Amino acid sequence: MPELKRLHKDAIPAALEKAEHYRLLNEPAEAESICLDILAVDPENQRAIVTLLLALTDRFEKGYGVSETQTKELLARLKSDYDRAY
Repeated sequence: MPELKRLHKDAIPAALEKAEHYRLLNEPAEAESICLDILAVDPENQRAIVTLLLALTDRFEKGYGVSETQTKELLARLKSDYDRAY
């Protein structure tokens, strides 16, 4: 199987827009996948972490299991006290 290409740093802003768009279309799995690709390249990208957390909470509504450990780890990576509280 060929190796998948990693997202280039220059493509991150467009990828974030796409992830947020998928959330608005009620497609949290697609948004989650895009955010994970972004975080593989830029692990501290705050906007990607927030969007990923929101995508995970969107999945609660659909009845999917979401790891509490994963959400807590993501929350700990947020730098802003405001974002963590929100």
